[in-house]
Parts: sequence; structure tokens; C-alpha cells
Amino acid sequence: MARTSLQTAPADLQLLCANAVVAQAGGAKVLPMSSRQLDATSYSVDLDAAGRKFTCIVDSSGSVKSVQPA
Repeated sequence: MARTSLQTAPADLQLLCANAVVAQAGGAKVLPMSSRQLDATSYSVDLDAAGRKFTCIVDSSGSVKSVQPA
């Protein structure tokens, strides 16, 4: 079986997404669960907020582009 390598979002960008989700999650504890690189400058981060799932898109400069319930 061949291994594939996916680029994950740096920790600081995952934390920016987590902070962006807190308001939508009513102050619940938000944890990044997984992430992946979408293109040369964007990452998708999957987050869990007390059982509620969210997806965040953030660029490499730290600008959160979108936060959506998953």
C-alpha cells in the first residue's frame, strides 16, 4: 500500500480557526480535529465544539476566510 502525504495547517493557523469558531459555538471549548492544505495559500481546518462540527478556511497569512457548520 502506498503512503500519501498531506500537508496539514500550521498550529498557529489552526488556533486562529478555533478562536473564530468560539463565538458561533456559544463559548464552547473548540478543538482542531484535522486539517489539510487546499492550495498554495489556503488550509481547511475541521473543528469540534462540544460535539458540534465546524469547517474553517484560513490562508497562510492568518486571515480566516470562512467558518461553516459541517
